[in-house]
Formats: sequence, structure tokens, C-alpha cells
Amino acid sequence: MIRQAQFKDLDTLDSMSVKAINAMHKDGIFQWQLSYPRKSHFQVDLEKESLYVYELDKRIVGVMALYEENDPPYRTVSWLRANSMVIHRIIVDPDYQHQHISQNLLYYALQQCRIQGYESLKIDTHPSNYKMRHFLKKNQFIELEYIPSMHRIGYERLIEFDKMNRIIILGSSGSGKTTLSKIIHEKLQMPYLHLDSIYWAKDWTTIDKNLFNQRVREFIKSHPRFVIDGNYTNFPNFTERIKRADTIIILDYSLSTNLKGIIEREQKYKHRYRSDMATGCIENIDQEFLSYVFRFENKQRRMRAMIDQYRGQKFILRFKSRQDLMRWTAQL
Repeated sequence: MIRQAQFKDLDTLDSMSVKAINAMHKDGIFQWQLSYPRKSHFQVDLEKESLYVYELDKRIVGVMALYEENDPPYRTVSWLRANSMVIHRIIVDPDYQHQHISQNLLYYALQQCRIQGYESLKIDTHPSNYKMRHFLKKNQFIELEYIPSMHRIGYERLIEFDKMNRIIILGSSGSGKTTLSKIIHEKLQMPYLHLDSIYWAKDWTTIDKNLFNQRVREFIKSHPRFVIDGNYTNFPNFTERIKRADTIIILDYSLSTNLKGIIEREQKYKHRYRSDMATGCIENIDQEFLSYVFRFENKQRRMRAMIDQYRGQKFILRFKSRQDLMRWTAQL
């Protein structure tokens, strides 16, 4: 449970902070010294009604301060958004690591941002705090600029869930693009288009490329909100899809993860075709298909380079594991 902190919590928070700082030092992370953050700092947060604690089995195991962003050192950074909240002093009891406490505190902060109409969530961390930097990257924070006066790196996550109206999903075969599009379709009530379902005709024959482009364009034009899954990067409609989208999701999994997904899909639909595909398009793994999957990383690098040009203009989400994706979809 996450709740606002109370004065009776201050001693517990002070002890937990000391414990966490010592654990960080043991790991070679010297972001904080034993003088900060301590009871007096938490008390200021509490008096400003900006301090939140995480309780587990009636024990406080995490804490964070959540403010409207107004830090003078932050003004040196070229942030993506101006109307923001910022997390300070996020701490988890070392005895309760790997229980998604930091994740849940982050989700709570994001929820508060949405409720109060903020456009982004900001945070900073020490350059040597590799654990936090990995955590932030995993949770779609964008690394921005070094803040010299603080010896910190600024990170920002855009709050775009309410503005996700035109979504495209990219990734290798076996990554689960269509499964994700159906989840988004159900949760956000969006029309969805599975590109394979219109490109492939009966018995794995293909429709005319011009007709394919036309059908994709017609779908985009006739639907102000949509989710589209599929790559087809060599077709003109790829650029058109990117320009029209406000949200781009990349399933950037390892080759082994994608191959596992392909095998599981083939076993599920063995000797029959999927309902979203044409008659006769039986799931089958052959050498040509496997070669495409093995070469996909080269295609993905070019695709990422093109999409990165839109950073700050569009909501770009890159997931490196199915677990990260599941945590994200749980927020929708």
C-alpha cells in the first residue's frame, strides 16, 4: 500500500535511509553520503505534503518525495516538457529488493501525473548509479543531459497514455506484435489492423503491392484512432504510418525470445490457419522464414535509426523483454 507519510514515520524512514546508503556504498555507488537524505529532509517533504511511503505487511519498505518540478539546477537541462512532476529521494529497504517496490512507487507517481494533468515525470541520478540508470531506461525514461551543479544526469518520461490515439507496433516475427495489438484494442477500445492479414491472400499468396498500400492508407484515413501491427519497412506506407502515428512501440527482444515465440505459435496453430489470416495460410517454419528472422536484427537497427529521429515528437516505447511489456500493459 502507498500512502502519504506521517510524522510518526520519520524515525523509520531515517533508519531505512542509513541502511540503504550503506548498501549503496557497498555496491560502489556513492550517490549519497550518510548526511543525506536524513530525517530533517524527509520532514520538509512531509510538511509540504509531498512524501509517500510504501507499506508491506504493516512495515515501511519504501519512500519517495513527489513534487511539482521547480528545481533551479533543472533549468540548465533541455527538457522535453515544461509542465512536470519530479521524483526525489526514492529509497527501498535493501531487505526488500526485487519485490517491485520501486516499480510500484513509479507507477503511483505516473498515476498522480496523469490525474493532475502533468505532461512528464522527471528524475535525476548519479552517473555511477548503474542500478537506477538501468531501472529508468527499462521504464521508458529518456536520458537527457548532465547537470554539473548536482553531478547528476537528468531523465524524463513523457505522460502520453491519454494521448495514445494512433499506435504502430514493430518487431521481429515471434515477438507478439499481434497479441499486443489485440490487448491494446481491448483495453483502449481502438480499431486494430494486422498487416499480415491484408498482405497475405489464400495459400500464402500476396496481394498486389499497390493494393496493399492503398488498403493501409484507407484504414489510416478512415480511423482517427487505431493500432497497427506489422513491419513492412520496404513499402511506402511504412513512412506514412510513422508520420501519422503518435505512439511507436518496438518489441526489441533477443533472437532466442523471438524463436521461442515462433515455435510456440507454430505448435498452437499446427496444421491449421489463424482466424486473422486467409484460408490456407498454415503456420509453418521453413528455412526461408528462419533466415528472415535471423537477419531481422540488421533491419531493426535501420528501423530504430529512422524512428529515433522522432524522439521528443512522438511517444516511443522500446521493450527488451516480455516481462517489461506485461508490466506496461498492466498500466493501461
